[in-house]
Amino acid sequence: MKVCHFIASKGLGRGEAYIDLVNALCATVEIVLLVPDGALFIPRVAKRVQIVEYRAKDSRRNPLLYFELYTHLKKIRPDIVHTHFAKATEIFYWLNKRLNIPWVSTKHNPRKGRIFNKADHVIAVSKGVADSISHNRVTVIHNGITPEILPPVTKKNKIFTIVAVGRLEKVKAFDRLISECAKLSFDFRLQIVGDGPEKENLESLAISSGIDNIVDFLGYRSDIPQLMQNSDVIVVTSHSEGFSLVILEGLFYGKILISRDVGIARSILSKKFMIEKYEIASKLEEIFANIDFFEGEFGAIKKLKAPNFLIEHSVREYLDFYHGLLP
Repeated sequence: MKVCHFIASKGLGRGEAYIDLVNALCATVEIVLLVPDGALFIPRVAKRVQIVEYRAKDSRRNPLLYFELYTHLKKIRPDIVHTHFAKATEIFYWLNKRLNIPWVSTKHNPRKGRIFNKADHVIAVSKGVADSISHNRVTVIHNGITPEILPPVTKKNKIFTIVAVGRLEKVKAFDRLISECAKLSFDFRLQIVGDGPEKENLESLAISSGIDNIVDFLGYRSDIPQLMQNSDVIVVTSHSEGFSLVILEGLFYGKILISRDVGIARSILSKKFMIEKYEIASKLEEIFANIDFFEGEFGAIKKLKAPNFLIEHSVREYLDFYHGLLP
């Protein structure tokens, strides 16, 4: 079986779950990755994956792009095409009127994407994403990871450490997190990991909230698993998430994870680990006062839920799905 994954975005270079997927799938099936020239995630791609880069301008209305992609796909001759995100899905929707190749698209977030309502088959990365699609040709397959093996933590933090990870943009609601942390009655350190357009606004908010000396903006980091493991609690405050890699990483690496009801939070966390509305401060106060209880409860969640989010579990589900598409 030859599967061509088509992505019409250069990505961010970290966190692209579709790269983890193709890297795992290539041990079982032949994988071709059709991507824009110079895509940032290419260094992460396994050697066994064939990479085909296209050079035409990445626009839904560029006829040269359609011609180049059509030519590549005729040469690749895939058994299945798997598109990711709305742009690639819309482009291939029109191409496939001539190619007529078995096709599935993955929707990675719950935001609008009417093209998915026209797709032959859709994989949603969470129940929330599935609910954003208007037909019933939808299958939920969660993303999976291969967790890093980390040395055990040998000492406790002297100061209660809170970690939040994500691109610094409004949808992540880091402004709410900073404002809520300013209400805390105990000593703490807040580490915000990531970069983005909201950095200056968030730094100004930390200053005006009087906690700039205990909020660390760490920027882009490659040691996120270690930072999570060394924290006392990981917090996800986003307004919206499709899946949330941070929740998944928090499940594997964190001592305690709390989250708003976004992405896969409901599939992993019990109610006591969910943040109601944006009442972050009250939940952190509760955890600080009952730290041993929450660590024990989260440890039980890890044992129960983590095996379902290993990459090999996702691969089995994808292979079953692919076989169902073929005659």
